[in-house]
Amino acid sequence: VIVATIRALKMHGGVAKQDLEAKNITALREGCKNLERHILNLKKFNIPLTVAINRFSSDSDEEVSTIKDFCNNYDVKAIECTHWADGSQGISEMAEHVVEICENKDVHLCTTYDDDMSLWYKAATIAKEIYRADSITAGKEVLEQFNQLEKQGYAKYPICMAKTQSSFSVDPNLIGAPEGHIVPIREVRLAAGAEFIVVICGAILTMPGMPRIPAANNICVNSDEKIEGLF
Repeated sequence: VIVATIRALKMHGGVAKQDLEAKNITALREGCKNLERHILNLKKFNIPLTVAINRFSSDSDEEVSTIKDFCNNYDVKAIECTHWADGSQGISEMAEHVVEICENKDVHLCTTYDDDMSLWYKAATIAKEIYRADSITAGKEVLEQFNQLEKQGYAKYPICMAKTQSSFSVDPNLIGAPEGHIVPIREVRLAAGAEFIVVICGAILTMPGMPRIPAANNICVNSDEKIEGLF
């Protein structure tokens, strides 16, 4: 299930955050290039998919229909979901559709790369096939990390790419569906228990990423036994 919001797609169409509530079909259609990339990426795995339109109160019927029509072009059903307002009833159609495609589709999963590929080429394949990048780059120290992990017996581990969620590139400001960019690798980490390799790209911060002053410092139970400071 690909979860899409009209606000996010309008942002990928070039609309500023403060203007996302305003109806803008032109920007929405332009932003659907980002949704198209996600759809095409999932189709590469040869698995059935659907799109959940997580509807906000400011979204118009025309905008919802625009996404549904767009997805129809790729033989993908997009379903309006209003569970934030209507609870489980607001997403029952989506749930039923997921059950339907799980039960009625003959699935033969295709992976992005083979286990026997080197760790470096696994990361490069993800960057090229999923992000549509031209290549990946890394310094000498990172290249040595890849080599050491393979020598230590972790060559068959899959890759978990850690990068910004806001773009297919490592630049959160590069919206839409960019192509031909470079993915710089900053660091490589071994997750031995989970059995995968974490490849840190660009300036992304991984968890915990806590602020200097934790939010817990402002949370308390007052004299009326009410919790304060949660929001």
